[in-house]
Amino acid sequence: LYVILGLGLNIIVGLSGQLVLGYIAFFAIGAYTMALLNSPVPHNLMWGFWPALLLGVILAGLSGLLLGFPIMRLRGDYLAIVTLGFGEIIRILLKSDILTEFTGGPRGVQNISGPTLFGKPFASDVDFMFLIMGGVLLTIFIYSRLQHSRTGRAWLSIREDELVARASGVDTVKYKLLALAIGAAFAGLAGGIYASRNQFTGPDEHSLMASINVLSLIIVGGMGNIPGTMLGAFSLKGLPEILREFANYRLLAFGALLVFMMLSRPEGLIPSRRP
Repeated sequence: LYVILGLGLNIIVGLSGQLVLGYIAFFAIGAYTMALLNSPVPHNLMWGFWPALLLGVILAGLSGLLLGFPIMRLRGDYLAIVTLGFGEIIRILLKSDILTEFTGGPRGVQNISGPTLFGKPFASDVDFMFLIMGGVLLTIFIYSRLQHSRTGRAWLSIREDELVARASGVDTVKYKLLALAIGAAFAGLAGGIYASRNQFTGPDEHSLMASINVLSLIIVGGMGNIPGTMLGAFSLKGLPEILREFANYRLLAFGALLVFMMLSRPEGLIPSRRP
């Protein structure tokens, strides 16, 4: 799931050069869409996994567009601060007592139903592993096709120098909005699968630290390429699971690793090849 999130954020940060710190908000939109449409409480809609997942992806993509329209003139630190605020607003709204009847409030949403395929429910970790791997392969395919297309070249030109890209005829607003929408849709996909797999989602799962985790994995692995994202996800999420007895030192290890990477390999473990 972190590979899917990393590839989505790589489109926004690694390819189009937009520093977004509230990326986990799109993940929360996908997760809560799945939860509210596919659990008995609070609304008992029970749409089923696949329609809820599709709607979660669409709503996350639309939220990326809506966020993008007012911030297109912002760059660098200003863009990062605004998107950080967006992520915190979403988390606080989900946690608010005012919206408890609609979102479950601080308690979150429980008993989220899992997917079924040809009448067979996904009841085991192996079933969900196949589902997640299918999502990873789909995400890699879309990312690869976009990266090596005219759209990918436009994103790279914006990342390198937005003024020159605009002067060369690139519609920077359109392509930056497209990057936000597609990256957000990837996060919505991961969020929907995550909520269904855990049968629960709550506001505390969508904190700023989760956004920092996703940003860290693409910094460590290498921005703008698929192998780097996969290596970063394994390094920052896989290894701590294997070495769970050292979980108390996880944040210390994160900080030390980021400092080391900035000093020794600022382009990541697997730098992207310059086209």
